[in-house]
Amino acid sequence: MASLGYSHRRLVNLLGPERVARGEMERLIHSHDFAAVPKPAYLNFKLVPDFVVLPRTAEEVSRIVQFAIEADTPVVPRGGGTGFYGGGVASRGGILIDFRQMRRVSKPDAGTRTISAEAGATWKQVADAAKNDGWYLPYVPNFAPSSTVGGWINGGGVGVGSYKYGSARENLLSADLVMPDGSQMRTGSDKLDLGTQFANLGPLVHGSEGTLALMTRATLRVYPKPEEIRPLAYSFPTLREAREVVNRLLDSEVVPNHVAILDEHHVLFLQALDGRGPGKRAILSLALDGPKDENAEDEKLLDAMVAAAKGTKSPPAEAKDWWEARFYQYPVRRLANGLVIGEALVPTYALGELADGVRRITKKLKLNTAMHVSLVDRGTSLVRPYFLADENDIMFPMRLSFLLRFADLALDLKGHPLGAGLYLAFNVPKMHGFNARKMRYLKRALDARQGLNPGKTVEMWARLDLPILGPAKMPPELVRFGLKALGLARKLLPPDTYTRGKTEGT
Repeated sequence: MASLGYSHRRLVNLLGPERVARGEMERLIHSHDFAAVPKPAYLNFKLVPDFVVLPRTAEEVSRIVQFAIEADTPVVPRGGGTGFYGGGVASRGGILIDFRQMRRVSKPDAGTRTISAEAGATWKQVADAAKNDGWYLPYVPNFAPSSTVGGWINGGGVGVGSYKYGSARENLLSADLVMPDGSQMRTGSDKLDLGTQFANLGPLVHGSEGTLALMTRATLRVYPKPEEIRPLAYSFPTLREAREVVNRLLDSEVVPNHVAILDEHHVLFLQALDGRGPGKRAILSLALDGPKDENAEDEKLLDAMVAAAKGTKSPPAEAKDWWEARFYQYPVRRLANGLVIGEALVPTYALGELADGVRRITKKLKLNTAMHVSLVDRGTSLVRPYFLADENDIMFPMRLSFLLRFADLALDLKGHPLGAGLYLAFNVPKMHGFNARKMRYLKRALDARQGLNPGKTVEMWARLDLPILGPAKMPPELVRFGLKALGLARKLLPPDTYTRGKTEGT
């Protein structure tokens, strides 16, 4: 492995001194994502990269990868840092590529109804570019103002708008990649390609978390701008009553852009934070997009469904507030100086069982939890339970057993957890069985050096190499055992009270 001094000089020669960060503060900022990081993780992994570099072109990314091969050092791609599982965080130091200076967005192509954007552009930036030219990008992540194009696609992008328009995978027509050997390729054809060609490899990188290739540009579908986007909101005593309306909606001809449920505990947390919301009531937030007259008819149908479930319609101003807050869902982290989020796809019919299961886990681990739900399609829901937690609390790691228990609950209900990254890769064998081993073969076939975002998704590596054997691999069952042990220890501690006495216990 090349010395850090030599590597720094070479990177400066490639990019210039202003785009190579070696200072402690810059590197520390890039040692975590949105998720809280328990202090012991810094002992097991080298989360602080050796360098943070900011390329501006695909050619520069290619040269960085080629140098990393020469220097025998890992390369870690990073977008907006909005992930929950350490996918864009170093596991063994190395070169972290921050893509946020690659943010150019092309004008939409009216003929093919597409738009191209570099990997570091945010989804809000792409949506605004489409809108300014008379087009509509209706599928975006929940962190659209800061989540990047490359980050969300590599994270397996389902989010706002997926119910009507599909996931990022269904709308990704082509991607420009830098491969682990530094070569460049395009997944689709240079000609018109609507994702139907046999050799289109775009789906290969969707959800791969940057372990198979580095995305530098994506070509995406855009849609005609709707006449109107109409937000609606309804409140219910609990999530269970809101779910009854969702079941009726699934059987109807109404197809909203987005359907989300904020459970009663989340709304209660918001009230404890700043007084907003109707108290301990669940919120069903929807948005209709299309012609005004069709939206008006759909609104009437929704009103009737809600009335039958004894829900209450919110005034238009409140509905607009809930809709606009879809990109800022976790301000309540200020109640506890942090929170931890789980994420899973589950059959929508199982939402009631899942909510009951989360409550059981909450009670056992004595946590303050709440839950967000959004519909992905007519049969699937994206569920994000979270718990408040002070990240600086020495006992913080004991609460992480929640993630293991929630993942197992989702699997028991015929769903599966989302995301693996650095911290949750132990879930992959249980999720995919024999296919997980096949994915490891694919990773090694494409990245024989295992230098591209190593120790992520398909395997977990400890910080140090073993003599002769190479990377010290962490068996999934060992990680599961450790989290179970932490959960048992957690039961011996008093319950969390992060809502500062402003709300009743959850």
